[in-house]
Amino acid sequence: MNKSIITFLSLAILSGFLFSCTSGSDSAQRAELLKDPEGAQPQKPDLLATVPFKRVPVIDSTNFDSFNGKDPLSKKLVSRLNLKILDENAQNFYARYRISFTTAVDLMAVTAATENEMKTFLIAYSKEDYQLIDRVIIAYDEIAESALSSVGKVTKNEITVTNYNYMGEEPVIETLKYRIEQSGKFRRK
Repeated sequence: MNKSIITFLSLAILSGFLFSCTSGSDSAQRAELLKDPEGAQPQKPDLLATVPFKRVPVIDSTNFDSFNGKDPLSKKLVSRLNLKILDENAQNFYARYRISFTTAVDLMAVTAATENEMKTFLIAYSKEDYQLIDRVIIAYDEIAESALSSVGKVTKNEITVTNYNYMGEEPVIETLKYRIEQSGKFRRK
């Protein structure tokens, strides 16, 4: 028999066996894919297939009190997605949710956490090659002084981030708005 036919049949039988043996909860499968998504699938995988989609509007107020910190992304996936540029001091990165944007661009919320700071970024990335197009902090929390925080709202074409600063006697509240362009770029208004 031809060597390529034997290889094909072996792969077909193995695929059928693995498909028939697949069991377990969605969260266990999600956790496993987040650890090593490329090793879990033989073909070019959707590296973010396990990250759930949300519909707009989305309000993100991620903070230390509301965040469970489960399922950090693997170092391999952090490197592949170039997430260290979000926060080079972050010990862990968490893919929170995605927002479908265009056929070529998706938006994803990623939380970068250190011992005292938690920054949630909305990033735009290319679906084709997972290249990071742009990023903006949509939620922030710190526990060192508990005086700074941010809350973001994402709609179809706009991001609104409200920053709170309680360092002085009077709180300072600042609102920033960004337009989401079709290219995935965020332009401050």
